[in-house]
Amino acid sequence: MTRAYDIAYLDDAMASLGAMMDYAVNTCGEEFSLFYARFLASGIADAFSRANPKYLGGMSGIELASLVASRTGNALPKEDDLVDIGSPEYWTGWTLAYLSWYLNMDFRTMQSRGLTAQSLLDRYPVLHEADPSKAVRFAVGRLKETSGGELLRRARKNARLTQRQLSAIAGIPLTVIRSYEQGKRSLKNAETGNVRSICRVLGCRGEDLFAFVGDYL
Repeated sequence: MTRAYDIAYLDDAMASLGAMMDYAVNTCGEEFSLFYARFLASGIADAFSRANPKYLGGMSGIELASLVASRTGNALPKEDDLVDIGSPEYWTGWTLAYLSWYLNMDFRTMQSRGLTAQSLLDRYPVLHEADPSKAVRFAVGRLKETSGGELLRRARKNARLTQRQLSAIAGIPLTVIRSYEQGKRSLKNAETGNVRSICRVLGCRGEDLFAFVGDYL
C-alpha cells in the first residue's frame, strides 16, 4: 500500500496532533469534539493527508492549535505553552494521526464513517497502554460497521436531496437508488457510470461511498 507520506514523518505528525488536542482542550479549555470538528473544517486536516511538510513536522502542536482556531473564527486565549503527553486528549490525537497514516484514510473520511475522535477518546482506558495494533483493530471494526448504503444515505441527505430527486438528476432508476441505500445492491460493484453520476450530483468521491476497508489486520 502506498501511504500519503513516508514513515519518517509519522512520529512528528503524531506528536503534533497529540499536542494540538491536549493544548486546545486542557490548557485553553476548548471542548474536545468541537475543537476536532474545527480541525476538520480548517483545511489543516486535509493538508496532513496531502503530506504537506509544513504541518507534518514544521509546526508544533501549539502552533497547529492556534492556526486551527484562527482559521475557524475563534482565536485561543493566550496561555502558557503547556502540553501533557500523558493525557487522554494527547493520546487520542496521537492515535488518530497514526490511524490516518496506517489506514491511508483522511481524517474527514474516518470521522464520517464512524471512527470519530470521541469514539477513540472513549476507548482511552482500554487502549492507551496496548499495542497500536489494538487501536487498528478497533478502528477497522468501527469502519466496517458503516455500510455503503448508509454512506450514500448520509451523502444524499447532506446534499438535501430526496431519493426521487437524486434518481431524476443522476438519471438512475429510483428502484436502483433505493436498493443501494438498503444494501440490496453493492455500490462497490455498481456500474461505473452509476457511481460517477451519483458522485457528480452529490459532490463527493467514489471512495466516500464505499464501506470496504482493506485487510489491515
